[in-house]
Amino acid sequence: MTSHANSRIPEEPHGHTESTPHHAVPYYKIFILLTILTVVTVAAYFLLAKVGVHNELVRVAVALSIAAVKAGFVALFFMHLKFEGKLIYLIAIVPLILTVLLVSALIPDVIHGHLFNPLPPVEKPAH
Repeated sequence: MTSHANSRIPEEPHGHTESTPHHAVPYYKIFILLTILTVVTVAAYFLLAKVGVHNELVRVAVALSIAAVKAGFVALFFMHLKFEGKLIYLIAIVPLILTVLLVSALIPDVIHGHLFNPLPPVEKPAH
């Protein structure tokens, strides 16, 4: 048997911990940016209508593009993804890609109304 007195690792003093590096996140700046982007989204919707773009699909696509930028800022700064390793990006991006694929696959059905009205109305036979 070996003696524990000779192979003992010195302990860290109680109540003392090493601090981990803290990243300064400009929360107020990101909040102001998100607020501005929200105003830009509403303004773009009405501005496109005023310019003559009456296609609802185009206006919604512009609004969703701005919303995607906002979601990116929320994920990067409020969820601290900016300061994480590469694996966390993979964990976040794979479901995002699957979600985009699913929504994109449903767009034709929604546009043509097949999703909400799958069958034509049935006529009753006359007696």
